[in-house]
Amino acid sequence: MHFDPKPGHSVIIIGGGFAGALTALKLLDQTTVALSITIIEPRAELGRGVAYSTSDPAHLVNPANGWQPPADVAASSPPRHLYGTYVCDELKRAVAQARSGSSLQHVRSSAAHLSSSPHRVRVATTGGTVLEADEAVLALGVFQPDLRPAEAAVAGHPRFAENPWNTAALDRLSDSSDILIIGASLSMVDAIASMEARGFRGRYRVISRRGQFVEGRRNAEPARDFLAEGPLPSTARGLLARVKAERRRLAAAGGDWQGLPLAIRHHVLPLWQNAEDRERLRFARHLRAFWDVTAHRSAPESHRSVEEARSQGRLVAETARLLALRPDENGIAATLKTAAGLEDTVFGGVIDCRGHQLHDWRQISDPFVRQLLSSGEVRPHSTGFGIDATPEGDLINEEGRVHRNLSAIGHPLRGVAWESSSITEQRTQAIALADRILAKFTPARAAS
Repeated sequence: MHFDPKPGHSVIIIGGGFAGALTALKLLDQTTVALSITIIEPRAELGRGVAYSTSDPAHLVNPANGWQPPADVAASSPPRHLYGTYVCDELKRAVAQARSGSSLQHVRSSAAHLSSSPHRVRVATTGGTVLEADEAVLALGVFQPDLRPAEAAVAGHPRFAENPWNTAALDRLSDSSDILIIGASLSMVDAIASMEARGFRGRYRVISRRGQFVEGRRNAEPARDFLAEGPLPSTARGLLARVKAERRRLAAAGGDWQGLPLAIRHHVLPLWQNAEDRERLRFARHLRAFWDVTAHRSAPESHRSVEEARSQGRLVAETARLLALRPDENGIAATLKTAAGLEDTVFGGVIDCRGHQLHDWRQISDPFVRQLLSSGEVRPHSTGFGIDATPEGDLINEEGRVHRNLSAIGHPLRGVAWESSSITEQRTQAIALADRILAKFTPARAAS
């Protein structure tokens, strides 16, 4: 079936999670011309994606379902499902209030093929629909990596939770005496909060390759803008030296180190975009784990479950590497490489909390991603994170040509803008992207 939008200007958004819904919302709010928007998204609701589809009230937003707003709402962390509902409702509001002649259509399918010309973009879906528009936006979100050989050996095992947000998988582990958790970041906090809410009172053993462990967020005052004192560092080593010096100064003054991310955050984009690839890769290889646990702390309400389990002696965290998993009559046997050497231990359950984000498009098995790369419509970013684009988000094809009607937002731009996975960054990108697209449709807007 071939679908042509209503006469006027048109945009196709591929992906209807937070980033895609927010882009549509900003386009509808800002347009002064009749605009036809089509979102291709297989989920029933727009605006949720992976992050906000969870209905577990223990999974909170980090800045309905049993959550009661506290007195200090501004400092609270609502459930992610509730935040997803807010995004859904805001999109409906934008549609209802949009300029006369504007429309939003939700095609419940996945994109299968994209081809572009200088003035039009054509997208075919897995359901057989073919759509054309003036502009297209890739808002594809995150992709889950394939299981590594160690985890693949227990794929489908009732005692293995491949996804820490799979409620049925976690339900099956509630009677375990001990659980191995692979990974020590925000996904780990979600898993423990969910298990504690289920009444689990056994033991957790949390392992990570670097021994990092995410902390709960405190309402610390932002540190001084120390990176504004002189030129920004151009190397990962230089950046680390500046941050360590400021942390020592802050500690000597009795300050809270959690004020540092607030001072660094607005410098992340220029730091990343001004660095050479070798320094970006050096950061990703050596400093990424430290930045992740420093900047991405957990909501206090969720982290309370972690701290309680720790204080009760039911949670231990350590540096270790998972070498193998195999079924056992009492659960799952794990071979670990720890500081003491090799260890074989049987656990009542295993939860994979590695983060579940695959950013290297060359390793993504999704057919549409493979089609985009094989056709040359896009090319991998030189860092291996996401795909290549201008700083503004206009995509670049394999020949180095900048598309003028094909853009991206959020996770596909991880190589262009490091924190593209965050709500704050995606909101900023959506506003700027909507403005750029609408400027093409409204010459007076572009001139102003």
